[in-house]
Amino acid sequence: MDFFETIIKNKRYNSFQSEESLNHDQLKQLLACAQLAPSLSDIQNFAYIIITDPNLKATISEKIANKEINIKNAAVIFAVVAVQDENDDKNIIDAIIASNQLILAATTMNLGTNLIVDFDNSIEEILGLNEELTVIGLIPVGKTVDKGYLGLKRSIKDMAFHNSIHSRFEFE
Repeated sequence: MDFFETIIKNKRYNSFQSEESLNHDQLKQLLACAQLAPSLSDIQNFAYIIITDPNLKATISEKIANKEINIKNAAVIFAVVAVQDENDDKNIIDAIIASNQLILAATTMNLGTNLIVDFDNSIEEILGLNEELTVIGLIPVGKTVDKGYLGLKRSIKDMAFHNSIHSRFEFE
């Protein structure tokens, strides 16, 4: 699958098939794609907690605000953890850029994903994090049950401006 096919195929998935696991090579490949992402500060002050324990996945799935999302059967859930320090904003942006690369890599591997950011903060306690660390997102990865959700998309002409916000970019 080429890059543009991956972009077109990438959707949000809310339900996953019963626990098909990913092997260590697949996990390493996904994390390598995240690790190779560009970084604002060249520090990459974030980490991923790889969650495969069925009971822990079920507990975390219950903490998601949108009850239509069920990630307990995902093969793996990556908890995206950022360091809270004087570089908070850079750490979070770096983690999001890297996570997007992980998501695109999973899509290329014909796996479904979703970036979930609305959840109960008790997840941090469940994962044993100290006050310097915060979970900024959850990324379930696995074979999916649903067809995915692309969401509403604005037209390109409504997003593109030329030299100022007051002049739309005109495509030929």
